[in-house]
Amino acid sequence: MANKGNKHVWDYLAYYLKLTHAPGFAVLLSGPWGVGKTYLLKAFLKQQFGDDAANYVYVSLYGLSTIEEIDDALFQAAFPALTGKAAKVAGRVAKAGLKFLRVDPGEWSIKEFLSKFEANVYVFDDLERCEAPINKVLGYINQFVEHAGAKVIILANEKEIGADNDYARRREKLIGKTLQVSSDFNAAFAHFASNIDHEGARSFVQSSLADIATIYTQSTLNNLRILQQTMWDFERLFVVLSPEHQANTDAMATLLRLLVVLSFEYKAARITEDDILVGRGMAAMMRASFAKDEPKTPIALSSERYPSVDINDDVLSNQLLVDYLVRGIVDANAIRAELEASRFFVKVADEQPWRTVWHWMERSDSEFDAALAKMEKQFEERALTQDGEILHVLGLRLFLSDRGILRLSRAEVVAQGKQYIDDVCAAKSIQYPPPGEFSELRFQGWGGLGISEHDTAEYKELRLHLTAAVQRAVEETYPTQAIDLLSEMTSDVEGFYRHTSLTHADASQYIRAPVLAQLGVDDFVNVFLALHPGAQHVVMMALKGRYEYGQLDRDLKEERPWITSVRDALVERLPSLSPISRYRLQRHIEWYLQAVHPEAASEEKETVSDEEDASEPEA
Repeated sequence: MANKGNKHVWDYLAYYLKLTHAPGFAVLLSGPWGVGKTYLLKAFLKQQFGDDAANYVYVSLYGLSTIEEIDDALFQAAFPALTGKAAKVAGRVAKAGLKFLRVDPGEWSIKEFLSKFEANVYVFDDLERCEAPINKVLGYINQFVEHAGAKVIILANEKEIGADNDYARRREKLIGKTLQVSSDFNAAFAHFASNIDHEGARSFVQSSLADIATIYTQSTLNNLRILQQTMWDFERLFVVLSPEHQANTDAMATLLRLLVVLSFEYKAARITEDDILVGRGMAAMMRASFAKDEPKTPIALSSERYPSVDINDDVLSNQLLVDYLVRGIVDANAIRAELEASRFFVKVADEQPWRTVWHWMERSDSEFDAALAKMEKQFEERALTQDGEILHVLGLRLFLSDRGILRLSRAEVVAQGKQYIDDVCAAKSIQYPPPGEFSELRFQGWGGLGISEHDTAEYKELRLHLTAAVQRAVEETYPTQAIDLLSEMTSDVEGFYRHTSLTHADASQYIRAPVLAQLGVDDFVNVFLALHPGAQHVVMMALKGRYEYGQLDRDLKEERPWITSVRDALVERLPSLSPISRYRLQRHIEWYLQAVHPEAASEEKETVSDEEDASEPEA
């Protein structure tokens, strides 16, 4: 049965179908996208006809651009069997249908079709999403009503059709009754929940009806499709949680409310990925409170829209929320780890001291004071060596300085922070991701938490100091890495290719680091010339892939003198080689080292006889 808001739709459609004479008009069900027009009508048809779909023909106009395509869709709906082999043999579906009805294609018309096939009602859905001219589509549908006396129901969001004179004129002739559809939340919720496969997720969602209904109402979106997507998305996340997580009703309720709100807001384009990454969280909320004269952020507006939900809750990190909401990624290990670290599951005694300090809003004074003392002791002992942890502590110390908890000025915090960075780098204990590998620090957070004070000048100064120190530490490893690569060139030439070529799928930290400049030119040349010709070919392909696309003018500009010297040294060795080896090396230089000296490649080509083929070999 329909909800109270749509009872008029249900009642009128029942009256319309019971008419014993040709009505001479179609009925339009109108409402915005996602309101549930299709769901409502299919529920009505099921009640009227049960499982006997032969009583009605349901045609979706979505994406159809020609009348011929509508013909095909009509025949597919009327004769589902024609979507298989019969249609493929006969060509177009409509042609197959005509053959099935024993109608000559030259005699085809809607009236002829209806004389062979009768249904109680014909439904045309998604009128506004049909790409054919609206006047032609309405003219096509009008044939059912005017010439064949059929009953027709049309579904559309008229606001998307716009003020079109042709539409207004033909609409007046075709449509005799327009029924506005409102969303039937309760019926839709029950249906969507029943289609959740995981028993635990289904049970929890059903028990959360009141929360979800409140959020749905507060959203004012009136969009059941977004509700459906959100509920089914939640199932994907729920099933990867541990039984302990699923059993914690407070944690699950908090998680559900947060995910439903953010899903509604993101799917409705009220917030973006960047709004979640940068605008959500305690730090962002505090910044907004100090910027009262500035326009409210999208996250702040969303927060006001749902007064019963804390949109800044840190039960999951911003990056993980973006993965889930934007990219459809459900990382089971990351989600479980962040929930374990949340206030619902963490045991403060086992928590990293800086994390307890970061969660100052949710920790008791005694827990906070004990954690701060431990964090400061770690700072004094230079015990924190991970780059993300160091930046978190430095940001927290700036935050605590402002509030008089650390009796240091911001300038003193910066000076001490720089000294800390210098000390751990001098001890070679600093830990950081290899160059080129992903680091969540680019999102101004680490370990699932946003870094305090990350948008202040003092923090940025400390981060630049750390970045420069890490870069120096990386560069100090270049000589050792270069020797390793030279050794690999002999022992595993394919590994050398993978580790040095920009065009290889297994790109590593060596790709954009000028490591090869640390090698002696003669050392490289001697090893190269001692390789089997097949291995020489692989090395040359690696160098070509390394230096093309202008890399010698960007990331690898420090390698230009080195590779130039290598090329020159190879040219000098040409006279000492056998004729075939000389010819092979000439070709390698010409084909693979053009990025080094493009003009030299053409000069080298002149040393080869005109009749010889100078095309590049297959890799």
